[in-house]
Amino acid sequence: MTEPEPLWKPASQAERLAELTSNDAQQKEAPLRRDVRSLGTLLGRVLKEQGGDELFATVEMLRELLIKQREEHADSRAASATELMQRAQEIVEKLDLIHAYQTTKAFAVYFELTNLAETNHRKRRRRAAQLDPARPPQPYSFRGTLMRMRQAGIDADAAMGWMRQIEVVPVFTAHPTEVARRTVLFMRRRIAAELERLDTLPLTEAEAQGRERAIAAYITILWQADEVRRRQLTVSDEMRMGLDYYRFAQRPRPGEHRRAHERDKRRPSR
Repeated sequence: MTEPEPLWKPASQAERLAELTSNDAQQKEAPLRRDVRSLGTLLGRVLKEQGGDELFATVEMLRELLIKQREEHADSRAASATELMQRAQEIVEKLDLIHAYQTTKAFAVYFELTNLAETNHRKRRRRAAQLDPARPPQPYSFRGTLMRMRQAGIDADAAMGWMRQIEVVPVFTAHPTEVARRTVLFMRRRIAAELERLDTLPLTEAEAQGRERAIAAYITILWQADEVRRRQLTVSDEMRMGLDYYRFAQRPRPGEHRRAHERDKRRPSR
């Protein structure tokens, strides 16, 4: 069977570069739409492989019904929107416990992937803004906020006066346990890293295919991973999780990813 073309394969390197640097409302959103669409396609393949065609069909049916319901509701067609919601509820009510769990998890993973795509797109737009100093700063960025303050007639003395009134009080929680398991956190980081690398141009077909395969593997791990821990965390577990943020925040030394992967394989599941 012929393998499909890579989902992120550029039809034109120049067009892809234009998308990454454009300030046009439609063109600049094209990479985000492609990421969300491609991640959804990969998730669909994982659902078929891991859960079967029935699970995939249920998820797709619910997804299409709810998208249409939202559109009908936005167009003030309340009766039609209510009917679509009732059809979706009927599908859910017929699911047994296992299929209900799998369907819920499928949507949870999809939203997880969508959040990663949106975060990557914010980074992408930040880089694009840095290419042109004359371009207006991004809304709600620190520089953008300062410029809005200036436009509103707030001078430096007034801003500093308000700053002096701010009181910062650090709060230490009694039990700062990370809800997500380390496996899930690692997969998020790796998918995010692959999405960022897919913006590196020129992007060859082989590179696009390799990144796609890596993301598909990480999505499979997300699907197979337990959402909750099977045992209570120890103090040393929490210390290790906290230190993980420092390890990933630093620039890795040569071979560090491989050594970290080997350490992770030797540790018990958490």
